[in-house]
Amino acid sequence: MLGYLRNLFRRLIRGRAYDDDALQAVTVFSEPEDIVAEEGAWQAAFDVDSRFYPWLLGVHGKQIQHGAEKPLLIALDRLVRADFSNTRHIPRVPSVLPQLLKSLRNENVSVDELANHISRDVTLLAEIISEVNSSYYSPADKISNLDNAIRLLGINGLRLLVARTAFRPLIQLQSGRITSVVAPVIWEQSEKCAQACRLLAQERGLDGFHAYLAGLLQNIGLIIAFRSLDQIMLAPVMPLATEFRLRFLHMAHILSYRIAKEWDFPDAVMQALKAQVSHEGELQDLGLVLKQASDISKIRLLVNAGVISKDDDELCLATDAEMQHCFTALHLQAKDEA
Repeated sequence: MLGYLRNLFRRLIRGRAYDDDALQAVTVFSEPEDIVAEEGAWQAAFDVDSRFYPWLLGVHGKQIQHGAEKPLLIALDRLVRADFSNTRHIPRVPSVLPQLLKSLRNENVSVDELANHISRDVTLLAEIISEVNSSYYSPADKISNLDNAIRLLGINGLRLLVARTAFRPLIQLQSGRITSVVAPVIWEQSEKCAQACRLLAQERGLDGFHAYLAGLLQNIGLIIAFRSLDQIMLAPVMPLATEFRLRFLHMAHILSYRIAKEWDFPDAVMQALKAQVSHEGELQDLGLVLKQASDISKIRLLVNAGVISKDDDELCLATDAEMQHCFTALHLQAKDEA
């Protein structure tokens, strides 16, 4: 398969024709432009990804010869349609995570039960102890065991830390020249998106933990897409054309949904991910929260990088107190973590 795709790529670059029928749209969901927000719901006055995507790619984003993007789309289409239970492209979720997440959703779970689940995964345990001793938490005394970590964090704090710690290595899969560059930025945006999801969900009476999980999961497919394309590219170059960007991000969203389904995540989380590519009515509830949080987190990074100004009228932040509060909270969180 890899050799076939490489040869196909070479033929296209040399200008050979290709049957466009092979690029038929994925029919599982609609195209991204079919998504509409709730009437009156906040949204930036521009397509946030049209600015975030080129910035994310940096020197790896190029305007390439028309038609040269076709083998990339073919590879993504095949990946989207693949049997995820039998493919090397999809990372395996840590074996302890499903049981642990189920326990974390139980408000009556005991400290002993949580400690028992976490202790089954030595890597996860080490990550939690390391994280809880970081400057972000700044414990008065060094934490050396899980019981003390749980006492410091509390159940709610532990839920967020476990989710973030478990997903970090899955999102930061850095094999490939482009992926190694974009993965750290994607992870940073995922963390901010998760935090924004939680804040917005709580203000709207929705489950904050489900929202947090959706925020972390939304970029799993994006990382997998980058890694897959890295394996067939002759040069580390991603097309900047609008049509390619829309198709690429659309299929990445589908991958995120399919991966969450394969990992058997809560239905509310999967429905929020599916809503990002589905045309089954207007975005609402957790699906709308995820879309808005994704945009806000990307805007936060673009503002931090000096790409756009926080006072840009097109952001429409000044007219929405909820979004302004969320946007500010992400900035304060970044300062606390510094």
